[in-house]
Amino acid sequence: MPRIDIPIKRLFQRRPADWARYVQPGCREEWVRPYKTEYTPKKESRLDNVLEIDDPSSPYLLHFEPMGYRDEALPARMLRYRSDIWEATLAGGRGTPSIRQVVMFFYKEDDNGLHRLSDRWDTGGLEYSYTVIRVWEERRQPVITAKLVGLYPLLPLMKGDDAKESPEQALKKCIDAVQEIEDESLRQDLLAAMAILVGGKYPPDLVLSMIRREMVMESPIFQEWVREERAEAEARGKVEATQDAICKYLRRRFGDASAGLQQKVREMTSLEVLDGIMEELFAANTLKEARVIIGESINKSLQ
Repeated sequence: MPRIDIPIKRLFQRRPADWARYVQPGCREEWVRPYKTEYTPKKESRLDNVLEIDDPSSPYLLHFEPMGYRDEALPARMLRYRSDIWEATLAGGRGTPSIRQVVMFFYKEDDNGLHRLSDRWDTGGLEYSYTVIRVWEERRQPVITAKLVGLYPLLPLMKGDDAKESPEQALKKCIDAVQEIEDESLRQDLLAAMAILVGGKYPPDLVLSMIRREMVMESPIFQEWVREERAEAEARGKVEATQDAICKYLRRRFGDASAGLQQKVREMTSLEVLDGIMEELFAANTLKEARVIIGESINKSLQ
């Protein structure tokens, strides 16, 4: 399945009000503005996916989390993001504003079904959840009717009014909606993002036959996606080569007793961490020392 983080991020940045209006009915475009902060959390955050909604009746922050992969620890991660946001607002003297968190799944296989956390103790408890949107359960026509252009690339992943429509018919309706947009640059970006996103649902040959390369080649979204895909493939090749080299050394130096350690190495995906292990491992005289080197490298990567 293709990576979808780049097209979604770019569309979110280009048309944030469309996403806000979709997940929060009644929200008006003039209320929406990007959330800006100088705060940088130590852990990975999603502060760039946060919008400020200046609703006259009750302002709030809208945290949007698009999910194009499966994460078994998603609820804990979302709770951490909420903590990051509040840490930023507290540091800026803004207290703890109301936050609405929304997770949007694009493909069924990415939804682990766990979206609530709870805990109990003598002095109180915790109940935590967030809004979940499953794109395949959403209807396509309301998005077109409301002209939420930023979400048009999702249209083929949504339900049509005709349950018997073929994939060809569904794609044609969605492409026709995009083709009505007058802004050529935006139209190219939307078609490029659509071509990438539908790769997780429709056969590639069908997509290419209906969304031709020349329709999207000039799109900045498509060009950035291609660059990132190539870079990731190159990095993945280097990671696997480094894993092979470390495992080969462990096997030759310590034999079958290093099998468990080799498995840990195979689970590492950071080239920087693997390179560090490679440099230090040759100083290990015993399997115990090798375990210490690899264990310390893993712990440092998690800090």
